[in-house]
Amino acid sequence: MGKTLADIREEKLEQKIQALAAAGDWQGVLQALDAFDANSERRELRHRTGLDITLADRGPQTGERFRPADLLRLSRREDWEDMIFSQCSEDLHQLVEEAPISTVLQELTPVQKQVLFENIILDVPVKDIARAMGCSHRNVTKHRQRALEKIRLSMARGVRDSGEGL
Repeated sequence: MGKTLADIREEKLEQKIQALAAAGDWQGVLQALDAFDANSERRELRHRTGLDITLADRGPQTGERFRPADLLRLSRREDWEDMIFSQCSEDLHQLVEEAPISTVLQELTPVQKQVLFENIILDVPVKDIARAMGCSHRNVTKHRQRALEKIRLSMARGVRDSGEGL
C-alpha cells in the first residue's frame, strides 16, 4: 500500500517536530502542532462542504451496528482494515506491529490513549475531541504531544540500544 497525502503530511510534521524538539524549541513544537491541526480542520471543512452529508450525520437507527456512512466505507478496500479493527482506545497497542511502540502505547494514560486513538486513528479533529472531553483545544493538544513524546523517546532509546544510526 503506497503512502497517502495524509501520510506524507504526518511525516513532514514529525520531521519538523523532531527538529524543533532537538533544538529545545517547545513553543515551536506547540505552534507546529496547532498549525497542523488548524490545517487539518480546514481541509476537513472544505471537503465536507462539497458532500451531501445528511445521510452520514444521522444517528444509528434501532438495530444498526454501523452508521450508513460506515457501511459505505466498507465498499472501499482502503477503508476495510479501519473498520475491522477494534474501535476502542484501550486496544490502540494492537494496531501497531512494532513491539517497542506497542509496549509504550500500553503504558500511556487512558486520556492519552483516547486522544491518540480518536485524533490519529479515527481522524477526529482536536476541537471535537476537546468538546467531547469537556476541556480546551490546547489541553487535548498537550495530551497528544506528551503521548507522542513518550513514543519518540522509546524509539530513540531503541535505536540507541540497538546501535543503529551510529
